[in-house]
Amino acid sequence: MGGYLANFTVYTMAMLGLICFALVVYKKFLNVTANNKSQFLNIEECINLAPRKNLYIIRAGHERFLIASDVDKTNLISKLDDNSKEYRCEKQPKTEDLPVILGFPPKEKPVLKEMLKKINEI
Repeated sequence: MGGYLANFTVYTMAMLGLICFALVVYKKFLNVTANNKSQFLNIEECINLAPRKNLYIIRAGHERFLIASDVDKTNLISKLDDNSKEYRCEKQPKTEDLPVILGFPPKEKPVLKEMLKKINEI
């Protein structure tokens, strides 16, 4: 019985050592492949809208794109204007500071402002 217990302990320790060695080798190769980041493609901002739903601002070279990502699909929403100001969260955000999205025409009637005025009057 003592020989069986000693063999079991030796083989268990050998297997644990082999698993730890494989984990160290795997992490070493994982770090090598993770350092090969692209200089051309870069994620500037990411906003989580809901679980597994994200909104990204991606820079590809000198162009910026607004992309929506979901579990099933990824959609290009629009190309962002290059003349937009850099947005910082240090101050209270204003609509004038936000980047301009190309492809959406500005609304002629300020519907939201009129609704807020009516609500405040009540």
